[in-house]
Amino acid sequence: MINFIDYIMAARKTVVFLMVMLLTVGTVTYITIPKDAEPDIDVPFIYVMVPHEGISPEDSERLLVKPLEVEMKSLEGLEEMSGIAGQNFGSVLLEFDIKFDKDKVLADVRDKVDMAKSRFPTDAEEPIVVEFNMAEMPVLTVSLSGNVPNRTLFHHADKLQDVLEAIPGVMEAQIYGDREELLEILISPSKLENYNISLLELIRVLTGNNRLVAAGSIDKGQGKFSVKVPAVYESPQDVYNLVIMSSGEGTVRLGDIAEIRRTFKENESYARLDGKPAIHLNVVKRIGENVLDINEKVREASLKYKENLPSNVNIDFANDNADYINEMLASLINAIGNAIICVMILVIGALGTRSALMVGISIPTSFLVAISLLAASGGYVNMMVLFGLLVSVGLLVDGSIVMVEYADRKMAEGLERKEAYTQAYKRMLWPIVSSTATTLAAFLPLVLWPGVSGEFMKWMPFMVSLVLISSLLSALVFIPVMGSLFGKTEQNLSNKLNEDFNLNEVKGMTKIYTNLLEKCLKRPLRVIGSSIIIVFTLIVLYTNFNAGSVYSVETDASQMNVHISARGNLSPREKLNLSVEVEEMVRSINGVKSVATNIGGGGDLDVMQAAFGEGGRTDEIALLMLELNPVHERRTADEIKEEILSSTASIPGLIVEAYKIERKPESGKDIQLELTSNNGKNLNETTNLIVRYLNSTEGIKEVDDTRPLPGIEWIMKVDRELAGRFGVNVSTVGAIIQLVTNGILVDKYRPNDSDDEIDIRVRFPEEYRKLEQLDQLRIPTNNGPVPLSIFVERSPSQKITSIDRLDGKRILKVRANTKINPGTGKKILAIDKKTELEEWINQQNFPSDVDIHFAGADEDRAESAAFLGNAMIAALFLMFIILLTQFNSFYQAAITLSTVVLSTVGALTGLLIVGQYFSVIMSGLGIVALAGIIVNNSIVMIDTYNRLKDESSDQIKVIIHASSQRLRPILLTTATTMIALIPVALQITINWFGRDIEIGGLMAAWWVPFSTTVIWGLGFSSILTLFLVPTLLAVPVYLKQNRNRWTRNIRRRIQPAE
Repeated sequence: MINFIDYIMAARKTVVFLMVMLLTVGTVTYITIPKDAEPDIDVPFIYVMVPHEGISPEDSERLLVKPLEVEMKSLEGLEEMSGIAGQNFGSVLLEFDIKFDKDKVLADVRDKVDMAKSRFPTDAEEPIVVEFNMAEMPVLTVSLSGNVPNRTLFHHADKLQDVLEAIPGVMEAQIYGDREELLEILISPSKLENYNISLLELIRVLTGNNRLVAAGSIDKGQGKFSVKVPAVYESPQDVYNLVIMSSGEGTVRLGDIAEIRRTFKENESYARLDGKPAIHLNVVKRIGENVLDINEKVREASLKYKENLPSNVNIDFANDNADYINEMLASLINAIGNAIICVMILVIGALGTRSALMVGISIPTSFLVAISLLAASGGYVNMMVLFGLLVSVGLLVDGSIVMVEYADRKMAEGLERKEAYTQAYKRMLWPIVSSTATTLAAFLPLVLWPGVSGEFMKWMPFMVSLVLISSLLSALVFIPVMGSLFGKTEQNLSNKLNEDFNLNEVKGMTKIYTNLLEKCLKRPLRVIGSSIIIVFTLIVLYTNFNAGSVYSVETDASQMNVHISARGNLSPREKLNLSVEVEEMVRSINGVKSVATNIGGGGDLDVMQAAFGEGGRTDEIALLMLELNPVHERRTADEIKEEILSSTASIPGLIVEAYKIERKPESGKDIQLELTSNNGKNLNETTNLIVRYLNSTEGIKEVDDTRPLPGIEWIMKVDRELAGRFGVNVSTVGAIIQLVTNGILVDKYRPNDSDDEIDIRVRFPEEYRKLEQLDQLRIPTNNGPVPLSIFVERSPSQKITSIDRLDGKRILKVRANTKINPGTGKKILAIDKKTELEEWINQQNFPSDVDIHFAGADEDRAESAAFLGNAMIAALFLMFIILLTQFNSFYQAAITLSTVVLSTVGALTGLLIVGQYFSVIMSGLGIVALAGIIVNNSIVMIDTYNRLKDESSDQIKVIIHASSQRLRPILLTTATTMIALIPVALQITINWFGRDIEIGGLMAAWWVPFSTTVIWGLGFSSILTLFLVPTLLAVPVYLKQNRNRWTRNIRRRIQPAE
């Protein structure tokens, strides 16, 4: 390995060519690699839904959900199973381990559904099994609107959906706001009685004539011919002409006694865009595809399709993730550029222009090689990847600085540049490899971060690791070759330390340092004791006066969701009117760019939001998706959110909640509790007590829960014995009642102009579809038509909209947010209120069959904190092995690792001084990263001492010599890492192309805890390292020198007096 430099120097032109090729490939790769805002979190969720027309939530729980749960609970890799028993359906949402094989999971779920089907009611519809993914959220909303008939708008939405889904990289375009078609047969009760037509006979005629009969084949000896009897309905006219009854006097066709029309089902949901009725197409990309390219192609395809539309039909776009991604990428790229400029200015000032350019070569080389490796591994550019590049700006130059600084010193001593860089390689090879390896040892365990947080965060340490590996190639191959071709020292020998060290010849800052160090080495035990006292004091101060901890910090946002809830038996039209009132208020708020509204609920988006902690109220009537103006043109999203809540608070009967769409691995409210039990009464009572307590707690706001809402439903209780006397069964009664409600589904047909099947339903005209009509219905019996009320009793009952379940038990959720502390202006810490609530719960005598569990961010905080602790232990173990291999000394390895304690204390001290929260994710990540960064200083210092200690018998002088030699590279490498992160910590970004300075930004606050942790930890520990490490090295020398004197003193004291 040492002699590898000779081969490199003999093939310098080849090395230069390879470097140019790598730069070219890296540049092309960066241009073409997919780009996204946040990492695609590929968590497999599978949603199983069983439709069943007319089933109640209680029956749905017993007959649909429980059979599914029994089968699903044995699935391998299942993390959580939640169920919903609702009106007309039952469903389960299955969350699987993030590392589990999705294809196998989906196949297993389908098998389990098939097994559960045998226990479903016979009239339950075919179960629907859908795979969801956190990464499969809409990246763009395309909206169609215009003053045209609904059929025209729906037709064009279907056609546009086909166009968009044909674009490579688009997984689907989900339509929201359309209405299903329906062939409606309206027949009055009086005509049924007048013609003496029974309902069952009518259904038999309709279904029996909608068949394609394969009648076999005929073999005539001269050929074989198939025979079929086509009788499927192709148009409403086919249904109109059906013969219902006939006699000698003529025939009665269905069209003679009923109104037959092709129409739409009653509106259950509405879509709007910026105050206008619309149809939304929510475009979902495939995982790993480039959002910027996809959205551009979708826009182009939509605008091209618009040429085929009537002039009064508009196509608009909303919630374009490409805008956010471009803003985010531009901000981080500017931050990286600023970091590079700051680092290069520092290096130029320390090493001179020519040497600084040598160091500068490593930045683009390492970045572009790392980007190529990222693409080769199947990765893509996102904000965590870019932040990884930003963090590594100051780290990747460390090896190059050490190499160039040593070669400079050799050239200052008179060596030719090729020989100087050859010696620099041979001398600094192992220190550079060891220091890079220890840094990698800190970052690599973080790549194994589990769970959703890990899928989000792992890209940063992964990218830093790729850059560090690439920086080794730069420092050990490209820098020596380029230095041998173009290197030239700009430093004077008289200003540099050479191998022939003379303390009296040292000048400037080095002189001050050596004088202080010399004093420390004379009293090493006192220095070590003082250091321990300082560290202990700082730990005590932080423990007592810290600002607290959070899972992750609050950030700005470019998009928001506003959830509207209202209680009561509201019709779809009433929901629309209430939602429009809120929509108009929101649209008038300064800073809101566009508002896309979904009214009535339903669809994939609602399922996903409920799965990931947002919304989920059983009384929700609408969702408003807000796109905000660019961050530099508006107030913060928090201020807009507060105005939305305050302006809509005056609307009676509505509950309005607003959520920022923050690009971080947590969602939902600050405090989230899950209560589970099989005892519904105890569950409700316990939930009520907790909600009452939270509402009375200072500092808590926006408390909500998922208890069943007050409402009315009508129970039609059949006297089975009396009905049996008339020859009537429950099915007949239910069918008659359906004529008043949604109608009886008698069959389906596929018209020539449609790709989808259309329901055929029989129902009464609108004037007969009233509540009191239920009492006046007459049902055909063995004794002729009789009033339904004879054997059916109608009574009102408390309505249960749905029953939620989790892992086989009923579940209720309680959620709340914390207020702003008026004294500090900061948000009250959720963990403080959670602790207060937890203490109160422990004091209560709640039923033992009710389990209370804190979920949401609290659950994620515990998981991430545990992992980061284990990652720290793993990193320290790996670093100890590397250091032990490098130094072959347990003591020196221990000295090096002692600086990790200093860096941790320095980081916590920094958070204390600036008054920042400790972010479990970002501050914890910073402390682990610091462990790998800070040991580099000790490695080069101890390595230099080991090489010099045999040259002199005066070991104290050798320690001073080694420390003085490494002073400049230690300060320089420390300063480059710190200066690269200072603008990030201050949330300042200079846009050189736009010629402006941006303070803050969408995700600026997200990076602050990490940057602050690294800056303070590195600065504090580097200063102490310059004195403590040499002092610890001097302890064995000090003990050896004083051992004889201490022995004589001890003997003199214990010697008996004469």
